[in-house]
Amino acid sequence: MNKKVFFVIVSLMSIALIGIISVQWFWIQTAIDNKERQFSLNVNAALQSVSEQVSERELREYLAVYQKLLDSIATPKESEITAVFQYVDRNVNTNKTYVYNHGILEEDYNITPSLIDDSFQDTFSIKEYKSIQLTTIIDESFENEMRSMSSIERLQRVERISSMDRAKYSSIFREIATNRAIHRRVTNIELELLLQRELNSRDISIPFEYRVFNETLATKIGSESFVNVEGDYRYQTPLFISDQGESDFDLVIAFPSKKVYLRNSILGTAILSVVFTLFIVIAFSNAIYQIIRQKKISEIKSDFINNMTHEFKTPIATIHLALDAIHNSSVQKNPEKLTQYLHMIRQENKRMHIQVENVLQISQLDRKEISLSQTAEDIHKQLDRAVEHVSLLIQQRKAVLKTSFDAQHSTLLVSNNHMTNVWINILENAIKYSENTPKIEIKTFNTSGFLCVSVKDHGMGMTNSVKKKVFDKFYRETSGNIHNVKGHGLGLAYVKQIVELHHGMVSVESEKGKGSQFTVKLPLKIDN
Repeated sequence: MNKKVFFVIVSLMSIALIGIISVQWFWIQTAIDNKERQFSLNVNAALQSVSEQVSERELREYLAVYQKLLDSIATPKESEITAVFQYVDRNVNTNKTYVYNHGILEEDYNITPSLIDDSFQDTFSIKEYKSIQLTTIIDESFENEMRSMSSIERLQRVERISSMDRAKYSSIFREIATNRAIHRRVTNIELELLLQRELNSRDISIPFEYRVFNETLATKIGSESFVNVEGDYRYQTPLFISDQGESDFDLVIAFPSKKVYLRNSILGTAILSVVFTLFIVIAFSNAIYQIIRQKKISEIKSDFINNMTHEFKTPIATIHLALDAIHNSSVQKNPEKLTQYLHMIRQENKRMHIQVENVLQISQLDRKEISLSQTAEDIHKQLDRAVEHVSLLIQQRKAVLKTSFDAQHSTLLVSNNHMTNVWINILENAIKYSENTPKIEIKTFNTSGFLCVSVKDHGMGMTNSVKKKVFDKFYRETSGNIHNVKGHGLGLAYVKQIVELHHGMVSVESEKGKGSQFTVKLPLKIDN
């Protein structure tokens, strides 16, 4: 895949993923904001309703007291008609005149505010007013007789102004009530029950605290645990509003757990949204990972093919040259030369065979097809055979090899062939990645039921990032040129899998420029 195309695909997928996450986050925030606005509207409506109900209840109580006083007195002490409106219409054809009268009957029962509420000390009286409507038809022949009648005798209908009762009394009753202490006007029980009912009717079932304030001073009316908080947690409405729209009291309600309530109200939907978004994130991430991985695998395969080709080219070329030399008549007559070239062919053929076997073994390990035929083997002898196997490489690099076999228990139940290959791979790796003259140290020792084998070199070492990948299949660190360190990245992957199949473990300690140390730990006894 072209690098540019790869970058564009990964970028677009990343942008899409970020966009989806952003949209989901925006939706959740918007949902919370909408819930908060709806919550505020419902709370304010509930508070207004409670305020109106409390004021209405107080007015009803005063009206009830006033009506009792009226009923007890029965007859007004004084009575007069005021504010009479009159309209006259004369019909010339019938010689009749129509007189329409509308007036107000004022009745004084000598009731003062102090009789209704002893806290009110003003002396003015409260009067009762009734509507009077009269229609009089005057025949001009009887005009003198009608004029002799008193106005009260001409009343045909006296009617209470029921639609005006509350309006005409509310003002004075509100004035009377202002002189009362707040705890005499409303109680905690009433407020709490009304608030609970109004909030529940609007689907708000959340703990709340409330308090009545006289301007900025808290009164006795309110919940004991009320906390005077500001901001989004607090709502208020005027209480006992006068005819002028003024009020000395405010009913304040606070919701300490408002944020939790709002968050929980959309929690189910939010969780589903997050879960589905997470699925998308996982799918997208996995897709990007697979794309990157496939690209990396493609590069690794290309590198592997190049290295395998390079690994085979040298022995093939050597064999080809040796065969050409054998065909030379002078070489055929020289047994020593002939033997030398035949040995060269055999060694190079063996080298190619080992390369093929390594690839096949890794393939078998991946397919779980490899079988370990385990026998009791002396690890020290295996290490000697491994050193002998790489002796030509040691000679070529003029390597210095030092052994220290200190393990008292070195005989283990292992696969002789595979474990020998493990030591060979580690030794070859130590020699390959050593600059100048390689210095190799092999140590064995026992510790806590394990046999430990360490191979230390003083080569180029590794960075921390390389250490994490050194046992990965096909991974190979180079020193500037991909071909300057021969190999195909399978050796250490093979080592790790074989050691783990023997219930052991392999680790590496390394520092760039100071060399590396590979340590293999094998259990002295394997439970089958």
